[in-house]
Amino acid sequence: MRCSPIPSTRSWTIPRKFRNAAVAVALAALFPLSAQATLQTDPLALTRTMKSAFDRGVANGWHFADDVYYFSTVLDAGRAYALVRRDDPDNLKLEGTALDIAGKLHYDPLINRDAAEWYVREAAGAYADDPERGPAAKALLLKLELDDADPARLAQDGDADATLNVTAAPNDVEALLEQVDADLRAYLITKDPHYRSLALLRAAQPSFPIGLVPDDTGKPLWDAAQAARGDATGYSDVDRQAAIAMYSHKASAKVLQTIGRVLSHNAYLVITAPADEYFGQTKLSPIGVQNELLRIGKYLDAGWGNRMTKDTLWVIDSLEDWQHQYPRDYELPRLLLQTYKTLGRMDSPEAQKAEADVRRTLTVDYNGTTEARSILMPG
Repeated sequence: MRCSPIPSTRSWTIPRKFRNAAVAVALAALFPLSAQATLQTDPLALTRTMKSAFDRGVANGWHFADDVYYFSTVLDAGRAYALVRRDDPDNLKLEGTALDIAGKLHYDPLINRDAAEWYVREAAGAYADDPERGPAAKALLLKLELDDADPARLAQDGDADATLNVTAAPNDVEALLEQVDADLRAYLITKDPHYRSLALLRAAQPSFPIGLVPDDTGKPLWDAAQAARGDATGYSDVDRQAAIAMYSHKASAKVLQTIGRVLSHNAYLVITAPADEYFGQTKLSPIGVQNELLRIGKYLDAGWGNRMTKDTLWVIDSLEDWQHQYPRDYELPRLLLQTYKTLGRMDSPEAQKAEADVRRTLTVDYNGTTEARSILMPG
């Protein structure tokens, strides 16, 4: 799910991954350009939020959590400009700012919660030939390409990048939480117990903020700790000792007040798509996406099989557009999972490729969700 964002003119263009397909030509004729509802994520409003985050960082002395939050607001504003004000000079400036902070925070899709890899890639691409930012931009693009092709490398880089942040911000609450979260996400993707052991060991350290673990990190963490303490198969004695230490620390932890250095996950801008917004080349509304998946499912039940591939690819195009505009919409993981299962009922090369792409989007961008875990940890 990484075709280029829709141009600021919202003109009719065939998605990159379908441009050479005959179906694209046919669909382009079937669906004339129609007016879209006003984008709810206004670039100017998001720029003001970004500036407020910058001011907060200055006031707080720029702790790691301030950098993370500011980066999140830069991504929000940048995506809005890329979607509706692409030719604005501020668009390029925001891409440069995003690239700079991505380097400072060792951007990695496995440790970032903004579902913004497409925009980070676009920002890096915009500066690939720049004399100053070019080397960093090319290095970032290469890392993302290699990680995209190899889940083991993605996991390794995620742990390494999170560790670099802990090194740069030692004993910072947010950096320590991010590191354990990255290891848990790496384990879910690869099933390599090495990362699960790292998460347990790091969470068992006295300096780890055991009382501030957010729910989406806490569930897999405490599930692993409970299994290790209960001598479950596959856990080592070291894992068991770490789990025991975690429970001991948790029992003695006092209720901690929220301080400026702790980034609440509620701080992220959460905007759901309005019912009258239309996405992708076929202009599907949120309800339209759901109805189209139901329709495709009925045809599959009737034995249509691979004949429904092209219809499903256009649903993915709409979901991609939806994610670009409203990346934290709570409906997206559910619909991505439904699409993934729909694709699994076909065996055409196009469906298999799309199935792999949707799986990665769900299990990387939305790794902490129930829907992602249902794929990564079935049963």
